[in-house]
Amino acid sequence: MSGLRERQKQARREAIYRAAARLFAENGYGATTVEEIAEEAGVSVPTLYSYVSSKADLVVAIYALDHELINAQKQAIINDPDDDPAAAIAAILLTELKSGEEALGHKVWREVVVTAIRGRGDFNEGLDSLNRRAFDEPVARLLRVLARRGQIAATTDIDAAVALFSDLVMAVFHQQLARNHPWDWVEQRFVQHVGIAMAGLRPV
Repeated sequence: MSGLRERQKQARREAIYRAAARLFAENGYGATTVEEIAEEAGVSVPTLYSYVSSKADLVVAIYALDHELINAQKQAIINDPDDDPAAAIAAILLTELKSGEEALGHKVWREVVVTAIRGRGDFNEGLDSLNRRAFDEPVARLLRVLARRGQIAATTDIDAAVALFSDLVMAVFHQQLARNHPWDWVEQRFVQHVGIAMAGLRPV
């Protein structure tokens, strides 16, 4: 019976996440209420709150949903990186960023980022944790592999490099949201900026 209960809980959890994703996409994050999400998912509001503590938590949960394939793609890059270390770094960053765009869409992310910047809601802690899992940790693993293979300097400060690439992701992402740049622009900008950053990490 415990297995059945766990499957039922997982089904309700996914129903809540997918209902939130649909409503955020259709109506916007700000205009969507918790009550509407619960109704769409076929659960009560107290039941919804037994799975998430706030509407903001749903953004992080939706992003992480069905992420096994993306994680596998990133791990494949880490296991066998491109001969060009800049290409490997750009590939892992773009893989994650594109998955986020596909999970929530441009409109929702714009609202989320604006809300976070204005200090409203409880996004920041969840988004910081998500960024560490989605970007910082895989990039750190990749940089260590590149250092062991001699593709970047063995003396590279991994933490500082990760912070640099994390800032780059946020800068390009915010520009895309603000100006509605196409994905081709994002790819070109990443490749250009990562190439410049990696020039300082190459072995002498």
